[in-house]
Amino acid sequence: MPPKSPSETTSELTGAAFLHRLQPYGADAHLALAVSGGGDSMGLLALAAETQKMSYAPRFTVLTVDHGLRPEAAGEAAQVAAACKRLGVPHVTLTADAALPDSGIQQQARRLRYRLMAAWCAEHGADALVLAHHRDDQAETVLMRMARGSGVSGLGGMAPRQTLQTEAGPLLLLRPFLQEAGATLKALAHAAALPVIEDPSNKDEQFERVRWRKLLPLLAAQGLSAERLAAMAEEMRSVQAALDKKLTGWLDAYADWHPYGVLCLPRQDFDALPLAHRQRLLGRFVQYFGGHKHPLKQKKSDRALAQIAGQGHGATVLGGALVRWRKAQLFIGREAAACAATTVASEGDWDHRFRVEAASQNPDLSLAALGAGGVNDLRARGGRFDTAIPAAYFAALPGVFDGEKLLGCPVLSAEMREVTDFRLSGVYSHTLYRDILRGGQGW
Repeated sequence: MPPKSPSETTSELTGAAFLHRLQPYGADAHLALAVSGGGDSMGLLALAAETQKMSYAPRFTVLTVDHGLRPEAAGEAAQVAAACKRLGVPHVTLTADAALPDSGIQQQARRLRYRLMAAWCAEHGADALVLAHHRDDQAETVLMRMARGSGVSGLGGMAPRQTLQTEAGPLLLLRPFLQEAGATLKALAHAAALPVIEDPSNKDEQFERVRWRKLLPLLAAQGLSAERLAAMAEEMRSVQAALDKKLTGWLDAYADWHPYGVLCLPRQDFDALPLAHRQRLLGRFVQYFGGHKHPLKQKKSDRALAQIAGQGHGATVLGGALVRWRKAQLFIGREAAACAATTVASEGDWDHRFRVEAASQNPDLSLAALGAGGVNDLRARGGRFDTAIPAAYFAALPGVFDGEKLLGCPVLSAEMREVTDFRLSGVYSHTLYRDILRGGQGW
């Protein structure tokens, strides 16, 4: 067992202290480490290498993602691999399998990175992914969210533990250094004589995070230091945790997760919730269904809640999520138009609502939203939809396509399994509501 009380002061961040922060993961665990080659992540590598002879240390595997964005990327990944070989830590390079768009490139690169690492972790039995995010990163995150008008949830910054929903399935993230200065991790990398890569994008002021990073010293001079911002984030997370515990209990008692992947709520009981709970519920479920990095902005949430309170019947679309309400019920689900046009069938989650347990061996088959045309097609064939939920949600159900030809909908017909060998199931579990409230789409 690891020491019960290792020294964890900034100047004494040791391998033993690192393992203590990773509890309850011990010798029987397998943890992946996200190492890009920058000073922070190389400091993480140095700590992991220090633990290799400790009997209670987990098994570590280093993952480096080559996004293919810069010609130097492949060489940098090889440099990390060489450092890992010297230290005796297993290393894997994950190469981008899709081109990134010209706009929103950082966000899209982040989504690709986490998808690749989530897929690797699922395939190789890794329990979680350890990240080198530190106190300075946390301060930048809080400042960005403060500028956007975030509430308690956003001001909580990055969580030490977070279940991230990715296109390859859920991924547990561990951030053991949120109370450490970034300089501490960089110093560990230099002390271990590890090469450090300087990514030019970290100085490019076209990115919001970089602009805030350059302002931090000025803010610190006025008393708003990274340490103070990180402490505030920790306090906000404590407040939010208390709210979430109550809200999760309410959801367990009153909510129903329909097999079509739609959240169904009793209108009267929803309206009776405190405003903070309604904001949190709507914000997190819109984030979940829409696949967003952050919860719904409070201004948009308040506007939608005012609509719901003021209209007996209605609907609104919020970032890929479709919210509809009747006199007695409120529904939150997926907007069909926002679903990926085509998703090749593979093991993992489809659109965060359905789990592909066994993919078809036919490479010509794919999964995509039915769309209005698919719904009409299935109705013409005698297909029956559950009218307990609004018909607008039918179009967002998964259809199995052979090219452009719709074969059917596995959610509606068990016979589809014999035709396509698809195995689809809902993602609902007894922890789903808790995970959605705690979750997010990374940073």
